[in-house]
Amino acid sequence: MRTQIHDNSINHGRACSLSHGTWRRVGAKLACAGACVLMAGQLLLPSVALAADWVNVGGTQYDAGTAAGDEAGTWSWNGADDMKLNGYDGGSIGAKGNLTIGVTGTNTVTADAGQSAIAVKNGNLAITGDGTLNATAQNDVITASGDGRTGGDVTISGVSVNATASGAAENVAGIRATAGSVTIDKGADVKIEAKSAEGSWRPVEIICGIHADNIPNRHAAQEGEQEEPDSAYEHGGDVTVDGASLSIKTGDASWASMCINTFGIKKNTLMKIVNGADVTLSAGSAASLSAGISARSQDGAVWMLVEKSNLTSRSLSAASGIDADRNQSFGIMAEANTRFETPRIQIFKSKIEASGATAGIYAINRNVVNATLYHAAMIDLRGNATITIPMDGAVRDVKKDVDTGQWTSSQSGQVIGVAGSSTISDIVGSAEVAHDVVIDFGDGQEPDPTPDPEPAPEPDPMPNPEQKPDLKPVDKDAKTTKTVTTKTAAGAKNASGALAATGDSAAMAAAALGIAGASVIGAGFVASKRRNR
Repeated sequence: MRTQIHDNSINHGRACSLSHGTWRRVGAKLACAGACVLMAGQLLLPSVALAADWVNVGGTQYDAGTAAGDEAGTWSWNGADDMKLNGYDGGSIGAKGNLTIGVTGTNTVTADAGQSAIAVKNGNLAITGDGTLNATAQNDVITASGDGRTGGDVTISGVSVNATASGAAENVAGIRATAGSVTIDKGADVKIEAKSAEGSWRPVEIICGIHADNIPNRHAAQEGEQEEPDSAYEHGGDVTVDGASLSIKTGDASWASMCINTFGIKKNTLMKIVNGADVTLSAGSAASLSAGISARSQDGAVWMLVEKSNLTSRSLSAASGIDADRNQSFGIMAEANTRFETPRIQIFKSKIEASGATAGIYAINRNVVNATLYHAAMIDLRGNATITIPMDGAVRDVKKDVDTGQWTSSQSGQVIGVAGSSTISDIVGSAEVAHDVVIDFGDGQEPDPTPDPEPAPEPDPMPNPEQKPDLKPVDKDAKTTKTVTTKTAAGAKNASGALAATGDSAAMAAAALGIAGASVIGAGFVASKRRNR
């Protein structure tokens, strides 16, 4: 029986790491035909109402159609997709379907063991307002899950959020978007701390401050004990910080500690820190990977844009002997696997500080099929961006061929290093690679006595993702308008309707994949894999 992708998307990324070359060629024609059927089927389907079917507050479930709340007025729900918190101090909040939480005053949500503080499945979660929300859970403090086409987005606008993940779980995340994207905007102030539980006999395996991917939770098996076929999903895996403040600190982990981790399969992913955003990231040490930002895509491009903002991203490594496959440490790392696109980290009129034991800033495009190089990943400095540390800093080309005896891998990209014209064959342990990087803008080191005038017109700092919607990610700044429906069911209270545990649980699966196009895609993949065997 074919090995099934694990429910946890980070573990999936570990098992299918681009550097290990585990992906093989698929039946392209069948997959393309299946995608067409899938898209046509979606267009023919009626619009689906995603207003919450129910909410669960402190272990009591309230069904849609009837407003609910407590006598003190600390929380209220309109029976659809709108909830208000004003002085709430209690247990977990969950919902099925879209939920918008308006926050006023100071509010505290404390989850029991195995639960999230706030969890939405089969929908999007939006937290708005001018108040403060303090949320604490062992893992996946604030989370939403979708089906790979809709839902799964977490949006925090305006409000102050303090999220604490206390550990005591295999994988820990402050904010998790499963088959969704994360947006922090409109002056929001978000602070995340994710760590191992105090007194734990071993550290958590994987710790993330923010994790976003495009992979729905998988069912263990379909009818007849048949495993669900591999499929590609078009939604999720993007992170945006737009005119907001974000601070993340992650603790030590036995395998990986990442402040921001994005991952996509067969999808381009986009990360944006723009419009005066202020982001500070500090990742703990880990035996395999420590990163302030780790942005990856399998069979897709990674685009990262830092525009007119401040970013400090640092990682630590307790390992004594860093090598190419383990104990890597990056301030900012973009790892792509695309034949058709040019992955890039683009910095435009921003102040950047990045530190990592392997490299401060690194972008790579890996080809696990053959030795023919794909488009090299770029570190693109614009708007008078100047490397001030190291003193003789420069963007250096990286090219590395790897032959394991089982497959050949070619890797090409760029890294910030000392000045030089040669191509770096391996960044690990290279004296030409900068571990501490500072990028500023303006005159920098240029001895120009007069201010550098603004360029007119300014170039578009990033290709428009909408120009090639089949290849490039969609800008997540504009959120989908919610459709609200009211059900006739009474607002029954059910003490047994406790909020389900989130994270790796299969109970958080967004929806069954019952569209014909997905089946055709899966059949194509399976047939191709059988041929390859």
